[in-house]
Amino acid sequence: MRPRVLDCEPVPGEQPRVVFRDADLLVVDKPQGWLTHPDQASGRPAITAWIDQPVGVHHRLDVDTTGVLVLSLSKQGAAVIQEAFERRQATKRYLAVCDSSPPAASGEVDAPVPGAPTRPASTRYEVTRTSVHGVVITAWPTTGRRHQVRAHLASLGCPIRGDARFGDAIDRRAPRTLLHCAEIRLPDGRGWEAPPPPDMALALGLGPDAARAGLQADSDTTCYRERNQAADGAEGLEVDRYGPWLWIQARDVASPTAFPGCQGVYRIDARVDRSGGAQSPPDLVSGVAAPMPLEVLEHGTVYHVELGTRLSTGIFLDQRPQRAWLARQAGGMRVLNPFAHAGGFSIAAARAGAETLSLDLSRTWLERIPPQLEANGVSPAGHDQIYGDVFSWLPRLAKRGEKFDLVILDPPSTSVGKRKKRWQVDQDYPSLVSMAAPLVAPGGRLWTATNHRRTLPRSFARLASRGLPPGVVLERVCPPAVDFPVLGPAPVKTLVWRWPQ
Repeated sequence: MRPRVLDCEPVPGEQPRVVFRDADLLVVDKPQGWLTHPDQASGRPAITAWIDQPVGVHHRLDVDTTGVLVLSLSKQGAAVIQEAFERRQATKRYLAVCDSSPPAASGEVDAPVPGAPTRPASTRYEVTRTSVHGVVITAWPTTGRRHQVRAHLASLGCPIRGDARFGDAIDRRAPRTLLHCAEIRLPDGRGWEAPPPPDMALALGLGPDAARAGLQADSDTTCYRERNQAADGAEGLEVDRYGPWLWIQARDVASPTAFPGCQGVYRIDARVDRSGGAQSPPDLVSGVAAPMPLEVLEHGTVYHVELGTRLSTGIFLDQRPQRAWLARQAGGMRVLNPFAHAGGFSIAAARAGAETLSLDLSRTWLERIPPQLEANGVSPAGHDQIYGDVFSWLPRLAKRGEKFDLVILDPPSTSVGKRKKRWQVDQDYPSLVSMAAPLVAPGGRLWTATNHRRTLPRSFARLASRGLPPGVVLERVCPPAVDFPVLGPAPVKTLVWRWPQ
């Protein structure tokens, strides 16, 4: 089972950076999710379309790959680059993060790659750092075949983390394929470098704050995770930022009382198993109380959270990339959001211009949706809420002949509905998918998600697929967000399934 679409999404608001420019050459630092040139199909942003004049493309970086891209602005510039690359006189240095080490700490791979089986391809490599956060490999390709570094490292038994094409397509442990073109040098002595992006910071030993540098610098995002347990060197500790307030879940460890710009700290003494109830609500342990509700931003979308009353603030931060996708791509869709909670997915989709229907067993959570729509300048008209049991309402909607362009299934790991019957992800997810499947319109999508930690990614994919009708394909595996790093299989799994037309 492999997803049909393998590429990462651009980070909202992130733009290429000009490293060097003169009359002949333009050097940019390409972000993730950007194509080198338009593909006329995906609608993804492209470097050549972003530049304000015609340019010559002499090498390309995959849409997942970040870093140095050298383009020509004149015939003279084109001749310089072309000669350097054709004669293999240019030096290209890449950084890759892998989950395992190659058989030897350094060496050279000299073998054709799948896309060019009759043409020579050569890559020199060296392991430069090893830690719990991954193996950092520096690679110097002397030829320029498509996917060369990715294919060569995979052939050594160490595919790049997050690489769904040459590695594990289901258990993706990074927001993208963690490959970065760090430097290109021409034979005339000129060279340009680009610093590695934040998603490589932990593997490079730069620390958890460096891994969140992009989020910290984004004025349109004021809520994200500051520390994510052992993956950030904080075993038993989760620290979430909501503007100038922190919301901490700690288990048998001391919690910090201050971060930069912190006005107050809430703490929950988290239990491993909360199914028995009796979990105490968060306590304000430092500073002043946050307003109720507190308005926060996520890539420009406004959400309302409450920090001191419940075990949930009203938004699940680990699904930030999926909400960002909805806020950009859901325009014109009709979206069904069962298990809507406080409507995070619905609000993001509505901001893009979608029509939404939110369904939840809690009237209290549903009542939070209209004020959040209004805070984003969206009229609540056309965005309905149904208070009721999802397992009763999905068949009723199907019986009515309702169809949706997108159905989002993100249930709790276990729950008890109005019929007092316990539902569990690891046993009952296929039946939930079967209930939702008739509601997906031709060409539409079904999102299946869970945070059930004991259900591993491949097992979850099998569970979800058992409830699908024939002809449905796995379109995308959504990897973890940069502020939710993992040291093993991702606890949050989100799969996108596409219906045939």
